Amino acid sequence: MSVRAFDGARILLTEERWKHIVLRHPELENKLFLVLDAVANPGEVYIDQEGSEVSDYIVVSIVEKMRKAI
Repeated sequence: MSVRAFDGARILLTEERWKHIVLRHPELENKLFLVLDAVANPGEVYIDQEGSEVSDYIVVSIVEKMRKAI
């Protein structure tokens, strides 16, 4: 499955990567579409000190979206 990230990059989420995510975060097991939406439409974006990663932005957005979904 793939999605366009907030910055226009195409993000590919393979089944293997999804299993890895769910293994570490079982609360996301039935939230695939929330995760993909968070990648495309993050609530906030944080860039590490080196400016090379933006993975932390997903956490903020997923938490917000999960609260709204309840």
